[in-house]
Amino acid sequence: MIISIRKMVSFIRFAALFAVLTLFFYYVLSLANQWISPTEPYREPAGHAVKAFQFEKSMDTWVTPRDRLRLYYWYGE
Repeated sequence: MIISIRKMVSFIRFAALFAVLTLFFYYVLSLANQWISPTEPYREPAGHAVKAFQFEKSMDTWVTPRDRLRLYYWYGE
């Protein structure tokens, strides 16, 4: 079996370039994700906004998330 040094060097150069570009795109996408995502996603809303989901006490019984989801599907809202 004849092993071509030129082809091996070409393949190693291709693999190294592929790895470097993959890491480069990973870091670019990571920076874009940090730039787009909000700083504090779980903070209290400001102004007239309200939180969409909170435990509330109605008629001395706690409404669980499971019950709310069941009612959501039952009424089809």
